[in-house]
Amino acid sequence: MKKRAFVTGGNSGIGFATARLLKKRGYDVIISGRNYERLQKAADDLGVESVQADISDLDALADMTAPFLEGDGLDVLVNNAAIASFKPLTAHTEDDYKLFFDTNIRGPLELIRLLLPALEKRQGSICNVSSVIVSKGVVNASLYAACKGAMDAFTRSLAREFAPKKVRINAVAPGAIETPMFEKLGFSEEELHVLRCQQEANIPLNRYGRSEEVAAVIVSQLEATYVTGAIWTVDGGVGV
Repeated sequence: MKKRAFVTGGNSGIGFATARLLKKRGYDVIISGRNYERLQKAADDLGVESVQADISDLDALADMTAPFLEGDGLDVLVNNAAIASFKPLTAHTEDDYKLFFDTNIRGPLELIRLLLPALEKRQGSICNVSSVIVSKGVVNASLYAACKGAMDAFTRSLAREFAPKKVRINAVAPGAIETPMFEKLGFSEEELHVLRCQQEANIPLNRYGRSEEVAAVIVSQLEATYVTGAIWTVDGGVGV
């Protein structure tokens, strides 16, 4: 039976690279994304199926997960979809809190809850895409860091909860990676250049990582059958 994988936020960056690698490994892959045009282009480029959905829209998740529940199960779930915005705590609004927590915490948790029966059928594996920002204090990143810290916490708890069901759950924590997310943080090109130079100076490997390098770790973790409750760091040696 061919393995099945579902990757949220699979239309760009780490999600796209992960979907591509999983397909190369022989998985049937479905990706999700919010923007229909970008999602369809990514699906066509990858040669995979797609489902348009905003993970912060909890009411829509039941429809998104139905095909897996009605079928013969799911081997892999990659919770990659997320939003990030770096600004002072005092600049955040009530709407920011709701959007961040619905997208980065409630959405992934609800997706896991809904898909658990499908994952049980195949003794599947979950990878949550977290961030090294959880353990590294970064100015203007409090809300994003809080969400990813919560993700690390529920990953560890669910590893214990799901172990009797033979479903494994882990997370990867990327550092500075070249993805479109950096372009969405609201910095000018000059500010991004300065930020990159500062960060690369503190990375032992002296460069940003690539989405493909994170994808390789995600797939290795998904297929590591004696690993659960782990947070694997992918940051070029910053945490050494």
